[in-house]
Amino acid sequence: MQPSVSPQSAPPSHTRWLPGSRRGRHGNDRVLDLGRLLLGLVVVTLGVLFLLDSADVLNADRAIDRWWPLLIVAAGVFTLAERPPSLARGSILTGIGVVLLLFTTDLLDENAWDYVWPAVLILIGLAIVIRWRGRVIPRGATDDEVIRATAVFSGSKLVSNARQFHGAWLTAVFGGATLDLRGAQLSPDGASVNATAAFGGIDILVPNDWRVSVRSTPIFGGVEDKRDHSRPVADDAPTLHVDAVTIFGGVEIKPDK
Repeated sequence: MQPSVSPQSAPPSHTRWLPGSRRGRHGNDRVLDLGRLLLGLVVVTLGVLFLLDSADVLNADRAIDRWWPLLIVAAGVFTLAERPPSLARGSILTGIGVVLLLFTTDLLDENAWDYVWPAVLILIGLAIVIRWRGRVIPRGATDDEVIRATAVFSGSKLVSNARQFHGAWLTAVFGGATLDLRGAQLSPDGASVNATAAFGGIDILVPNDWRVSVRSTPIFGGVEDKRDHSRPVADDAPTLHVDAVTIFGGVEIKPDK
């Protein structure tokens, strides 16, 4: 007779691939804390530098002053190594670190800065332009099902009670915008919100039982999901995709309470 296996002890039929993880030998996931790894390497490097300084091998202060941009480069590389990788943020961090390193190592002089900062603006603009396209919306969608709003030096608050919400395009420049979806229902195929905040903020209010995925390009900004993630979400629940671009601004996803 074969031994019985209780549902609690039965092995899962599949494992979920986690950000920054590696597949183990037994089919499990080992999550890699890349941020902690980077911090540990920085502390070890500082210890080695000061140890060599005490041994009169090198000048630690001079070495740090010359090579500190490598920290930014490493942060960018580690960001690119995440699973899934944050390509825009990782590339921007790596690029900034490389440029600063060229200055601190005297490979570029101060006059080169007149050419560097316009090039940085161009790259930031291209990163935004690449993300300009959004979700395909069915023909005949109503204004309640598809929302577009731009707040420049002003504020905007929009409420949707759509039975099949498809998406929204929100832009806040030196202003703020709030999208209230607490009374709406998602389209069976899901919906998307494209949120662009420059020197401003955007709030998206959603029910806690919605499934929300976030994709962001933070340029001196950020995206924060403030919902209660301890509550279970149905496996067949439609998904709200939030695609955020933040420049010295922020996008917040808030619960329905």
